[in-house]
Amino acid sequence: MAEEPDTDEFPDDVVELAAHLVRIASENPPGNEKPCAEYIVEWFTQHGVDAELVPTPGTDRPNAVATVGSGGPTLVLNGHTDVVPADDPDEWAHDPFGGEVADGRLWGRGSADMKTGLALAMVAARNREHADRDRPGTLVVHAAAGEETGLPGTRTLIDEGYGGDFAVVLEPTEFRVATSAKGVVTYRIGVHGESTHASNPDEGTNAIDAARAVMDRIDEYDARLRERSDPLVGRAYANVTAFEAGTGSNMAVVPARAEFLLDRRILPEESIEDVDREVDDLLAAAEREDGVVTDRETVQHYASAGIEPDHPLAELVRERTGDLAPAEPWGMAAATDAREFVADGVPAVVWGPGSLSEAHTVDESIPVADAERALSLLEGIVDDVLSGTLDG
Repeated sequence: MAEEPDTDEFPDDVVELAAHLVRIASENPPGNEKPCAEYIVEWFTQHGVDAELVPTPGTDRPNAVATVGSGGPTLVLNGHTDVVPADDPDEWAHDPFGGEVADGRLWGRGSADMKTGLALAMVAARNREHADRDRPGTLVVHAAAGEETGLPGTRTLIDEGYGGDFAVVLEPTEFRVATSAKGVVTYRIGVHGESTHASNPDEGTNAIDAARAVMDRIDEYDARLRERSDPLVGRAYANVTAFEAGTGSNMAVVPARAEFLLDRRILPEESIEDVDREVDDLLAAAEREDGVVTDRETVQHYASAGIEPDHPLAELVRERTGDLAPAEPWGMAAATDAREFVADGVPAVVWGPGSLSEAHTVDESIPVADAERALSLLEGIVDDVLSGTLDG
C-alpha cells in the first residue's frame, strides 16, 4: 500500500490547499510561478495522480498539468498559477501571502484570482483518481503560467497535447456561467518632440504638449466606442493607463519623447485587425492635422472569445449551479484563457467561486463556504461532462 501523503504539507481539503497555494508568492511580474508549479506537481504525485511540468518556451516559468482517466470525452479544468503583485503589504489588514482564514474568509493575494479555483481542480482530480469505481473519460488539470500578462501558458499546454473536448476555466464568477469575454490589446504609443533647455522652451517641442493632442483624440475615440455594446460583456473602451516623459535626471530639459499605454477593450464581434486599423487611423490623423509624430508597439493582446449562451456545456453548468447564481446568459468584462480553447473550436465556459471584484485588490479574499460548496458542484459537473451526455 502506498504511503499516505503528509496532509499538513499536501492537504486534501480545498480551503487548506488554497491557503497553502496562497502562501507560495507567485507574483507576475516578475513571473515567479515555478515554485508554485513544482509544488502542484509534487502534490499530485503525493496523491497518486500523474502530473508533470511543461516548460513555457523561452522562459523558466513552467506550467503544471495532471491527467486522470483515459478515453473520451476529455474535460479540461483550467487555472493559472500567477497572481498580480501585492504591492505594499503594510496596506493589507492580512498578510497578502499568509493564507489566513478568518471571519469566514480566506485572505491573501490570489485567494479569489485564482488559487482557490486551482485547489478545486486539484482536489476534484484527486478524488476522481481515488474513486472506488471506474469512471469514463479523461480529466485534465491545467495550472498555467503567465495568464495575468499574456504569457502563453495555456496555449503551450494545449499545443503540447493537453487539450480536450470541453473546458471549464475556474476564474471567480460568483458561480455565474460566462460564455463570452472581452478581449484587450495594450499599445505603447510614443510621441516625438525635440528637447531643449527648459529656460528656452520655444526652441524645442515639448513631447508632453504633443501627447495632449493625441490623448484628446483618444478621449473622442473612447466616446465613440462607448456606443458599441455587446449584450453579454458590455461596452468597448479605450483608456490611457500609464504615462511617462522626461529624463528623470535633469529637471530642466523639455522632453523629446513621451510614452503612454493605451488599453483598448475588444468586444467579441471585433477583430484585432480592425482595432489596429482604428488606432493607426487615429495616430495618422494626429500627424496630419496636429503635426504630431508618433510610433506604436503592441505590448499584449488577449483575443475576445465566446460560445453560444445556450451551448449544452453552459446549460449543464447552470443546471448544476442551481439557484446559487442567476441563470441568465452572461459574459465577463475581463479577458480569460477561455479564448485559447475557443480559438481551437473547444467549447469553454468560465465559472467558479469568489467575486471578480476581489481580484487584484488589497485584502483580496473569498468566502470559505463558497470554496467548500464549489467542490461538490464541480465534481458533479465533471461527472456529467465525462459521462458523454453532452452534444458538443
